[in-house]
Amino acid sequence: RLSEVEGEVYQVQNRSNQDPLNYPIKLNNKIAALQSLVEGAETRPTEQSYAVFENLSGQLEGELEQMNLVIQQDLARLNELLRELGLEPIDSERLIT
Repeated sequence: RLSEVEGEVYQVQNRSNQDPLNYPIKLNNKIAALQSLVEGAETRPTEQSYAVFENLSGQLEGELEQMNLVIQQDLARLNELLRELGLEPIDSERLIT
């Protein structure tokens, strides 16, 4: 399930210089493109830039919520399995959420 979140935020299929032409850009690229556009302008950001930022921020927030849901639900089960195998559990406090 974390792979699904990663795939929405970052284009994981890029392997060569040609791949960005074959696979769509994801949230990280869209946000970076908007940042470049706003930073390169000699005036304040346009209303359209603010609207795009709000849209992209909302999409990213949704993906972060999904990531946190996976951490809350699936990590507990994984830690149970790790303990059964005699392995150290993953400390959820060390995860960035």
